[in-house]
Amino acid sequence: MAQTTAAVAQACGKVWISTDGTNFTDVSGATQSITPGEQTKITGEAYTFDGETPIVKGGKREPMESEVVIIYTETDAEVYQQTRVIFEATGCGAAFYIRYSPRGGSADDEQLTSGAGTLTSFTYPPADASAGGPILGGFTVRHPGFTTTIIAS
Repeated sequence: MAQTTAAVAQACGKVWISTDGTNFTDVSGATQSITPGEQTKITGEAYTFDGETPIVKGGKREPMESEVVIIYTETDAEVYQQTRVIFEATGCGAAFYIRYSPRGGSADDEQLTSGAGTLTSFTYPPADASAGGPILGGFTVRHPGFTTTIIAS
């Protein structure tokens, strides 16, 4: 196989969040990275009296966790405050969705949208007297996986 010429730069992505899976908010301007966790399938094995190796079968996909690193701001309309409010809300955890496009969200780009998940962790802002860069926070979403689509033109 010849060397690819279709590589995609990581810095070109776009990220959205939603609480209903329909209305997504673009949070790219305050998002540093998204790291989808590995998704695995349920597997099992059984041994018989005949043979040295097991019979191995695979099943359904297991849930996965995706981590999003964001810029800390005190602006209510930005992602840090939006996700903090959802995470701190009382109750059993509201549905939460993430969507991202590795190439930037233009027509014909791939777009990955999570199923209904929940915020499982939230990173509050650290402080460091020796640092001068932006403060980073973040959150983790546990969800059933992604559906990949192509953005319409």
